Amino acid sequence: MTKFNVQEVSVADRIALFEENNTFLAQQPIARSFTGFSAAQLPIDKDELNAAIMGSGIAGFDSSMSKRSKRIVKNTYMYADLVALLKYPAPKQREQRYEEFMRLMKLAGWFAFSSPYNRYQATSQKLSMDNLALGVLHTAVTAAVSKGAAALKVLSSVADATMNALKNEPEALKLFERNSKKAEGGNFCMSSALEGADGDITMAIAAVQYFTSAQPTKVLFVEWSSSNVEIYNGAATMHIDEEDYLMVEPLIVKALAEQRQKAISYEFGAA
Repeated sequence: MTKFNVQEVSVADRIALFEENNTFLAQQPIARSFTGFSAAQLPIDKDELNAAIMGSGIAGFDSSMSKRSKRIVKNTYMYADLVALLKYPAPKQREQRYEEFMRLMKLAGWFAFSSPYNRYQATSQKLSMDNLALGVLHTAVTAAVSKGAAALKVLSSVADATMNALKNEPEALKLFERNSKKAEGGNFCMSSALEGADGDITMAIAAVQYFTSAQPTKVLFVEWSSSNVEIYNGAATMHIDEEDYLMVEPLIVKALAEQRQKAISYEFGAA
């Protein structure tokens, strides 16, 4: 895994980069993929529940997390995901999109250890995207050697519980399917996060992109033939202190408020 320290970039440069991205966002029209749901149609996300759909991402939060910490995760993820998707929308730009997402997460304050974006090698003729994403995330968690075994177990358990809860949340699943599917395949992320005793946040994330000539009606919780789908994945474990995020928070919040039609979050699960 490779690492990146946000301290390597000056505060002035970080702010300038976010201002540049905000100008880019403001110039982008609302694409069809963003018009299926509007923010006004969805319940207000109050950061009270332990899971959320964020664009094409599925996020799980440990019960240890405060509303503030959940919002930090959501804001940074939605911002990075939105900018990366709009900058690199083409199917062949999958690696650039993943790298841009990781770059923006790091600039937002996350100290990250990430794996390269590689082609997934299926080991059986049948697979399910939900199990594949969980497997990638569990592998990322295992690689986070700096964290204690108890914390690592929590991250894995949160991911499993979140995916299981999604089966029983039709509106959340409907939003996810609409956001993740594209004409030639689709892409999505799975993440889990916890808050430490000092308020620091740790997150594991798995990114999956697939290409197929025969698009099933559903992405998750169905069986795929591995011979009919081409899959790429990347993974990361991240750590953030609120102090590193505060410097760029106003710019991120401002952009998401202005782009609410594109950056939609929907929480589900237990309180």
